[in-house]
Amino acid sequence: CGTENGIAEDLSNARSQLAVESRMSPLFVHDPSKGTTLRDRFSLDGNPDINKLWTSSTIEFIGENGKLELMETPLTPAEFALGEVRFKKQFHKMPADAAATAIPIAEYVEMSLAAREGHVPFVWATDAKKHLIKVACTEAIASLVEDRKRFWQTLQYLSGQHEDQMEGKYLKEVEALKAQYEEVLQLRESSLDDIATAMSSLAASSKAPARGRSPLPLTVTGGSSVATAQAPAATKDASCAEVAAEGTGPIYLAPEDEAKCNDCGTCYQELPQFFEKKIMIVDGESQTVATMIPGALDTVQLTPDLQRRMDRVKSACDAEIIK
Repeated sequence: CGTENGIAEDLSNARSQLAVESRMSPLFVHDPSKGTTLRDRFSLDGNPDINKLWTSSTIEFIGENGKLELMETPLTPAEFALGEVRFKKQFHKMPADAAATAIPIAEYVEMSLAAREGHVPFVWATDAKKHLIKVACTEAIASLVEDRKRFWQTLQYLSGQHEDQMEGKYLKEVEALKAQYEEVLQLRESSLDDIATAMSSLAASSKAPARGRSPLPLTVTGGSSVATAQAPAATKDASCAEVAAEGTGPIYLAPEDEAKCNDCGTCYQELPQFFEKKIMIVDGESQTVATMIPGALDTVQLTPDLQRRMDRVKSACDAEIIK
């Protein structure tokens, strides 16, 4: 009940959305008809940044120069609790001289109990004049964040993200081995070239007649040796990065086009593995836009279903900036 918790009725939807985004009440779907494995049946669609522990929040504040500024911070359940009347006694504004002991709560919950000694967790907020302030949290709020963190990580595991991480790590290792193999081949060819050049120089400077063929199994063409062994082709499933067109990938949003976004939400709702929303300042005012997640195209495998979703997002983009 919004009224019982001090929330105006017209803000209930916004509070519900914040509950999801902060991992206070994340969404999940278990549909037995989707497949035979838990990974097939379990989905975290609807949550932001499902591959991350926390999503991010952008705070708008008036800086010392009197102009609007933005600061991005992790969005934890503490930020949600800060806006609830029931948690009011668990927060208080930190004095300016307490900065030395203040630790952002997202970092605080990662520290050991011994390391927390003498430190106070806090969240960023703004005062009535929209100036940036630190709000201290009690240990009860820290425990709440830890509990929700463990719950979210359990959901990530059930959705098979640990398998995705292993696959991504495997692909990186394959790429590293492939690069190392190609480097060895180049060094070998370079060494053979040096040997062939030295033999040519020796033959040219010697007065002795050539006797038969070179004892080394080299083929010299135009002063360069050609290795007879062929490197086996490395094969693996194509990733989105490998089907890139001029480095942009199978779907792309140019950074210079972000300001044209009208925040229809299609891209980051349909393809949260590639897109996320952010707030930027355009002409002195804050604006919510979509942006591409750096490196998101590197390990995701391009499947027919994913390609269809990409095509749908391209055609549904209101601003027509998704290419």
